[in-house]
Amino acid sequence: MHTSTDAPPWQQAFRRHFPITAEKIYACQAYCSPMAPRVSQAMQHFFNHLSLARADKPEWLAAAEGVRTQVARLIGGRSRDIAFTKNTTEGLNIVAQGFPWQPGDNLVIDDQEHPVNAVPWLHLRARGVEVRVARTEERRVTLDALWSRVDARTRLIAVSYVQYSTGVRADIEALARRCREPGIHLVVDGIQAVGLLPIDVEDWGISALSCGAYKALHGPLGLGFLYVAPALLAQLRPAHSGPSFATRIDKREQGWQLKSASGDARVLEGGNINYPGVYGLAQALLMIEEARVENLAPWTLALAARLDAGLRAQGFEILSSVHPGEASSIVCIRHPQAFALRKYLYSQGVVCNLLDTGSIRFSMGGYNTPAEMDAILKITERFMADAPLRRQLMLPTAATAYAR
Repeated sequence: MHTSTDAPPWQQAFRRHFPITAEKIYACQAYCSPMAPRVSQAMQHFFNHLSLARADKPEWLAAAEGVRTQVARLIGGRSRDIAFTKNTTEGLNIVAQGFPWQPGDNLVIDDQEHPVNAVPWLHLRARGVEVRVARTEERRVTLDALWSRVDARTRLIAVSYVQYSTGVRADIEALARRCREPGIHLVVDGIQAVGLLPIDVEDWGISALSCGAYKALHGPLGLGFLYVAPALLAQLRPAHSGPSFATRIDKREQGWQLKSASGDARVLEGGNINYPGVYGLAQALLMIEEARVENLAPWTLALAARLDAGLRAQGFEILSSVHPGEASSIVCIRHPQAFALRKYLYSQGVVCNLLDTGSIRFSMGGYNTPAEMDAILKITERFMADAPLRRQLMLPTAATAYAR
């Protein structure tokens, strides 16, 4: 469906990993990536071994270290700075609860953040930490907007690389440079970007990056990772702890002594991690490595720009940014009858989101094509031009077949 004969070989190969593209236009990656059989089969391989009583813990641990290396390579970090988590929220909470806050300290977030990157920080108010919310203009999370709330007691700034409800991309590299001199830690929610957009945590100077596996990384639910720079890791005192490669009990000393490896992010883990998910994520990351982020980024940005321009021309209110460097693979629109439009798009085989903000979100992956963007625009064009259709779609029924 809607293939492009002039697509480069890497894109054609990547698209073949996702059978759903033969049936639907999947423009919903920012909610959840479709799972490639390559990923689910790797997880099934893990479970098949369990059913045969082959619980090979050393093999699982070796697989986890391999994936840790893959993640580090993708984000420009070191494997010893990566801890596995169950999701983005857990990673952010590890930082929020483990940081040595002092009376009078504050941190800065912005008014566009997803609750995942707001609740862990707002929760700190109960501990006396001042949480400042920077107000944005035109929904743009800019360096100036964030910095307007910074003062001498600001210890941390938390921001999403790409905002979930607009697709606006923050200039993380410039923000990290600004944070460096006053010694402010920059914590990034990367779930809408890592795997699609370039990032280099060490070179840019990011203090922490938390990311779940099931969106742009094309991995499974229930697994994520947290990157922590050595300077921040040395300050963290995790609220929860458990045995891991980096944390053990020395029983030779009187009363037993807890030994934790210095400078190893695995101290932030405890007990078993999601090993089935690790097997799946290994394959998902291989798919990204084969396609290469330097190919995925311009491809998906061009798809979003094509859709954005067409929707603007049709008269939709666009929430995504037109400023240089702020676009992403996400395009968000508003319409008074957004529910009806989403219903119509679904009936025509287009999978997208109706967000909690009332807007419709299209989010593209490397498997999408320019022909699919044009097909979406034909559907939205008819919706905008056909008032009787819009009225029909607003009726509380799911039985009506809407003409293509």
